[in-house]
Amino acid sequence: MSNAKQQGELDGLCGMYAIVNALRKMGVSREDEVFQTCCEALCSSRWPDTLWEGTTLRDIEVMLKGCRAADIKGVERITVSYPFRRTEPKSNKEFWDSFYELFQENRANKCAILGLAEPSLHWLVANPNGSGIRFTDSGVRKPVTVPQNMIYAGSRRSGKETHRIERKEVILFERHS
Repeated sequence: MSNAKQQGELDGLCGMYAIVNALRKMGVSREDEVFQTCCEALCSSRWPDTLWEGTTLRDIEVMLKGCRAADIKGVERITVSYPFRRTEPKSNKEFWDSFYELFQENRANKCAILGLAEPSLHWLVANPNGSGIRFTDSGVRKPVTVPQNMIYAGSRRSGKETHRIERKEVILFERHS
């Protein structure tokens, strides 16, 4: 079947998948428990709308709090922060300079989730990879790496193939021993 549907084509569950993938990078191996906890954490007024509308930053926060409250093994060693919530970088360059700065220390024990506004509302996971960052998209059959030059942190996209980030929607994960 060459035109098989993939995660994200008919559902808005990329936020749950982004959390599963970020926590997995942080050493939490109970993917099905994390996914179920994320779904259960959302209030009933968000269901079933979440299935086709997708998840908001507030939904991500609620789901992460749910994972912590559920006492999922390994989650207790992870801190979650929202580095650009109060002070949003003003330009694409300022965003990337500030974003890469987040990974200067304890690099191997960090990852992030980034909210996209274009080409559609979506969530990507960013993992340190060598001296760069690998951006992984769960909305395809196999997670793929999105080149950073295809991601723009500005009010307008620089090209029609470019993903545009919501600069405030960065969630940083850090694992502690």
